[in-house]
Amino acid sequence: MSLLLTGDAHVPKHYLLVPPEATPNGPLHLGHIGGPFLWSDMIARHLRVRGDLPLVITGSDVYESYVTLKAHAEGSAPGEVAVRYGRRIQDDLAALRIGVDAFISPDQEPWRDLFEHEVAGSIERLKDRGAVLTRKERVPYCDTSGRWVVGGWLLGRCPECGAGVASYFCEECSAHFLPESVVDPRPLLDEGPLTWREISSLFLRVPERDVLDATLAELGIADRYRQTVARFLERDGLTVRLSAPQEWGVPLPAPEPDVPHALFPYAGIFMFARLAGAVHGQLSGTGVNAFDPDSGVTTITTLGIDNVIPTLVSIVGTSLLHGDMKPYDRCLINHFYQLAGRKFSTSARHAIWAADVAASPAISADVVRYFLARADLESGPASFETADFLTTANATLADDLGKRIEAAWTRLTDGPPHAPAPAVAELLESLLAEQSAALDATRVDTRRAVAALDRWCADESVAHSADDGAYWWLKGLSLLAFPVMPDLAEQIWQALGGTGEPRASAFLAPTPADRHLAAPVFSHVGAADLDACLPDSMRPGAGT
Repeated sequence: MSLLLTGDAHVPKHYLLVPPEATPNGPLHLGHIGGPFLWSDMIARHLRVRGDLPLVITGSDVYESYVTLKAHAEGSAPGEVAVRYGRRIQDDLAALRIGVDAFISPDQEPWRDLFEHEVAGSIERLKDRGAVLTRKERVPYCDTSGRWVVGGWLLGRCPECGAGVASYFCEECSAHFLPESVVDPRPLLDEGPLTWREISSLFLRVPERDVLDATLAELGIADRYRQTVARFLERDGLTVRLSAPQEWGVPLPAPEPDVPHALFPYAGIFMFARLAGAVHGQLSGTGVNAFDPDSGVTTITTLGIDNVIPTLVSIVGTSLLHGDMKPYDRCLINHFYQLAGRKFSTSARHAIWAADVAASPAISADVVRYFLARADLESGPASFETADFLTTANATLADDLGKRIEAAWTRLTDGPPHAPAPAVAELLESLLAEQSAALDATRVDTRRAVAALDRWCADESVAHSADDGAYWWLKGLSLLAFPVMPDLAEQIWQALGGTGEPRASAFLAPTPADRHLAAPVFSHVGAADLDACLPDSMRPGAGT
């Protein structure tokens, strides 16, 4: 019998998962959810099924320039924007059952003092190790408005691929660059011509190319992302920005009295990661920072391709210079999830908002998660297509899986079940191992994890293996479905006499089913139900 299913000899392992801090300038859409957040949640849920001890810690990227842009548009203060949308982000994650054990808002207590203490301590340590440099650079300034036109206030074209950019990075090719490298620079607002001022900024020295690249190779980072890092280092001289001339943020010592200096968000994610490691030590009871070299904690971050440089250079590279910190054990990178072949866009309102989907009485979080998880974002971009979603919701789930569950429910018997056939336990063990290979690895393949679930669902021999075959099929379904469709999994598990969340080690417990409970069902989703969640440009009649 499987050691996984009996719980024998399994020593629980600690994991820390850190999906990216979302910028609190708006609610979350399915493009946000479909990559890093769903990945981290699926990994954590599978690890808990297996008997391990994962914690998910994320937060708000409150000091991003896009927060000040939103504040300008709304006529409010950046701090008010960060609080309002930070709460929306937490609500959106909860609505789609994305579990978060701690949500850090660095501008609010109790996190503010902890974050600023980490910033000061990290910079001091890096200074002692010769990793903090002061460099002259040319930065755009608008005399008319008195604004330093940096971050999202600056528009232009990417110096590498020519795509349109805002701020210092390109979402098309993942390149990051200096403001003076932006091609055809112009201010976001019509506030007068730009002038260029030479100022002193702080930068972090990163390891030699070969040292960093060898570490990225050990982490299993794909060649295309390692090449992106190599191009960045070659252009910017083995440094990454630490400060920027902006007032909104954690203030840093200003080399010039008339130029504001604050921690640049892409460097701040290094300090955020260290804070997340410390919070993990408190919540898990290990008492050590998860990034301590001997912590015994597997650390994982999930990120989109637009965060390749901040993560692989600012976090992994800087950790190598810190001297008392291991880098992330895994950096799991996804391509963008699109909507009808176009990138999800908050500013263009081309999005399906998490809150709108969650508010629909016909569309469950489980259906959305199942559909999103079938995309292979590790290999390339994928697109949310309305016809595909409706087919999945209705034919795959409501008509196929829903009817299989209903049929099995009618065959449940009173009293404790007999033990499952050995072949049933062997198949379940192999499919749980398949999910482990898909989710607990240096490359994530959520589509493969869903395929393991689908194989169990379609196996008629399990449900009819013995008098109690339906019971064991349903119970196995709850284990395999939990990373993908947690509401369905918990409802089945608890109806079969289980407590809490599904656990592999409790699978063999012959807990009697409560036959008075109704079988879980998937609602049919009509085109009108989905249309109500679509952007105006995609609704019927939008082109007339």
